[in-house]
Amino acid sequence: MSNLKIGPPTVPLVLAKAPRVLIRALDVSDLFMSAAGTPNARIDLGPMIAYNSIESYLDAAKRQQRRIEQASAAIVKGIRSRKHIHGNLFNEVHFYLICWARIAKLARFIADKTRFKRVGLVLRRYHVELKDRVDCRDHLEHFEERLPGGARQNKLLLPNDLLNMIGKHVTYGGRKLDVGPASIRLLQTIVNDLRIAILFDGIEALAIADANRFSFLIQRATSKIQIARITQQFRTFGNKQTRKETADG
Repeated sequence: MSNLKIGPPTVPLVLAKAPRVLIRALDVSDLFMSAAGTPNARIDLGPMIAYNSIESYLDAAKRQQRRIEQASAAIVKGIRSRKHIHGNLFNEVHFYLICWARIAKLARFIADKTRFKRVGLVLRRYHVELKDRVDCRDHLEHFEERLPGGARQNKLLLPNDLLNMIGKHVTYGGRKLDVGPASIRLLQTIVNDLRIAILFDGIEALAIADANRFSFLIQRATSKIQIARITQQFRTFGNKQTRKETADG
């Protein structure tokens, strides 16, 4: 369970009076572009690559979660031999947990390199959820060491529980971990919070390091809003014209 004592990322003081529509229009990619070449903003190539990789691993995790569901459904239907199907299911779970572990480590890299407070708080808020899945990934990566006679067999509370599935949960050594649809929704929430934390921390650092680049970032977001509004007006006008022509015809 997430740490309820730690709330979601807070809006920085420089955006305290900004309208919500402007805050929603701000983008992490634009932040990285605006902060490029501003060392004091603590946003450079490493954190940018790490952030983009987090988004990529989230997409991969979504695909893996669907594959877990498909493999689970195949077991219920008994389409093929249970041995083969279970092997596929555990492989899909393994790759799914790799995505979780990569996201956790990349987020830690960003936090360590930037020293962003909000990013650190997000990692503290979801520490248990992330650690549980990193631990399970570690169990699967070193599975042979947990086998009878293996070097780490005694590390398992229940040595005979090497790897099993109960509904939407994987169990090992007496530990139980959700890998079903609820878990991918949780991962999406964690990544969303990380995205907002990076954005807010980065904006705060950029405003201090380079006021001109901060203003440019705000202007770019404002332009996006204006373009979106104009585009919507044209679409609305076009739809009205189409309905009128249809009615007249």
